[in-house]
Amino acid sequence: MGSARTSDGRRRTSVLARSVVVGIAATVLGATATVPASADPAADPTPSPAPAPSPVPVPSPTVAEPFQAFTLNVCYCLGPAKAMADVRKVLPLGDAGMLQEFSDAVDRRNLISLLTAEDWGWYMPTTGGGTIPIIWDRSRFRLIEGRTIKVHPAEKGVTPARHINSVRLREIATGEVYGLANAHTIARASKDARLSDMRRIPRLRKHLQLLRGEVERLFGTTEHVFAGGDLNVNYLADRNRRNAGLPTSALGDLLRFDMPLIGSRGTRSLLDYTMSVRDAGGLVPTDRRVVRGFNSDHDAVVVTYQPQQLLADGPVFNDPTADPAGRTAVRDRQVRAVRNAEPGDTVRLATARLADPVLEEALLAAAAEGVGVRVVSGAASPALTRLQAALGTDAAATSYALACAADCLDGGRHEVEALLVDRLSRTTDLTVVASAAAVPASTKAWTTGFISTDPATYDAYGAVLDRLVAAAAPTPAPEVPTDPTDPTAPTGPARALAAMSYPVASGSTDPVIEALAPVACTPAGQGATRVRAVVRSWAGARGRLVADRLADLRRAGCDVAVVAGPGVLGGIRSRLTNAGVPVTAAKVAQTTLVVSGGSTTRAWVGGPPWTDRGTTSTGLALEVGDAGVVARYLDQFTRLTR
Repeated sequence: MGSARTSDGRRRTSVLARSVVVGIAATVLGATATVPASADPAADPTPSPAPAPSPVPVPSPTVAEPFQAFTLNVCYCLGPAKAMADVRKVLPLGDAGMLQEFSDAVDRRNLISLLTAEDWGWYMPTTGGGTIPIIWDRSRFRLIEGRTIKVHPAEKGVTPARHINSVRLREIATGEVYGLANAHTIARASKDARLSDMRRIPRLRKHLQLLRGEVERLFGTTEHVFAGGDLNVNYLADRNRRNAGLPTSALGDLLRFDMPLIGSRGTRSLLDYTMSVRDAGGLVPTDRRVVRGFNSDHDAVVVTYQPQQLLADGPVFNDPTADPAGRTAVRDRQVRAVRNAEPGDTVRLATARLADPVLEEALLAAAAEGVGVRVVSGAASPALTRLQAALGTDAAATSYALACAADCLDGGRHEVEALLVDRLSRTTDLTVVASAAAVPASTKAWTTGFISTDPATYDAYGAVLDRLVAAAAPTPAPEVPTDPTDPTAPTGPARALAAMSYPVASGSTDPVIEALAPVACTPAGQGATRVRAVVRSWAGARGRLVADRLADLRRAGCDVAVVAGPGVLGGIRSRLTNAGVPVTAAKVAQTTLVVSGGSTTRAWVGGPPWTDRGTTSTGLALEVGDAGVVARYLDQFTRLTR
């Protein structure tokens, strides 16, 4: 395979084989990046290693390393020796943790010395929040960013000022991102989970609401979220009383309380919390315990988690009938991919239309932090206008936002739906393919996406995006070099994945017909070959041609079924039903073809609709040959037809 480098120095494939197939067991590349200097002098100052000149391929691990986290209130009443003895005792219990009550400057200095000697990092800002450090093992994590939120000021005789600290950590071995939040709320507001002191309760309620907001922020920008601290409410009672504004009522719908149901300050009072996000928060608790024997009047709460890979290779499905997380599954992965990027990384997005405010906000925030953000949209929109105002339209710049409408493509349409990040998580080449435009309506329809860490897939989509940018740029951009002697080299804006590439050159075989051509119907008694199609729009002479091919397969003995979206015309439905093909109507915003049986096990995901205009649009579908992934697409089809 030939290669060349783009103007920013990245490797780019110039010859793309016609048989590109995504394999789930593909190897991935380890990611490295430098860390921006901390804005706070009391944050861990140790620099990260310089980026490696070329990432080293490593096998994708099947099971992530367990993550152990703890929280420990080290009583401010302890002398320096006893306080540091408690810290030494807790460090071996986890990979990261929360500490509270470091109100004395001497204790903070001693803590920094101890952590430095043990090769642990810390976030303990001097501008506020210094009493609640977050600490981590530097052999496993490095700091991306830390921040502190002031909840309320000090009041003499009532309470010191209270804060919430949070950090985002990059796991060195995998590149995955962990978000941690630490809180220590006002004391003596709630006795045994009652609303005991109504002068203090408003501060406690505000603290918990701000903690909730910070966890939600982390949830949108990381893969794994953990929160902990001394919340000064006895959870053993609160889980039953559920008084308004206390932890169970304020946080219980968002967070899972992962503590064991035993006391952490005496045997009957559980004030020290360890929590993880309920829905797709990236951490599943596997063990929890209270460790006793500290000098402090609190014991340590320790939880072991099994991290879940939210950006792992494979399909993602939006289900409009599911809970909120299920309705935005594809968009949420896109947002996490964008927000996980760091300064110096590059994010590229191609979409037919950009109107989703959450994704827009993520792109703007990433650009503001120094990430290269490059957007090309197939239609004008207020969101695109705002991005252009912020990023500019110079295709030679680090960041830009461009419109590529019909005049950009000689009458065709840009219908590529792909997000590319050049370094992220377990790979340096992450591709998130979507089946629908980045608009709010996509969360109200059945859609699908596919996450790939395959470098060849990244390069294939990258070549298409390069050509879209070249077409949309106000001034011509350099052409991506290709090898003219190779017959499989790209010949147009979207000849990247041959089985489902658009536009279709004059005289070429329709890519859907080409994909269906080798399908053979298994003889009776051996289990019928299954052919499934989920199509948002289907019409015209091209649509009739595809419908006739599916009808022929049905008559030949294949098990053929279709889910038809709102753009599938009545004539197409009749053609199918007359041949005995069952057609189910559903609100879908995807084009998916699945074949399983005989000599073919394939899924084609994404791409333009099955219409005459679809053949002139610029788009492509991802071809997946993994049997497990094909089975998941078949399962989605079954859910659609229930």
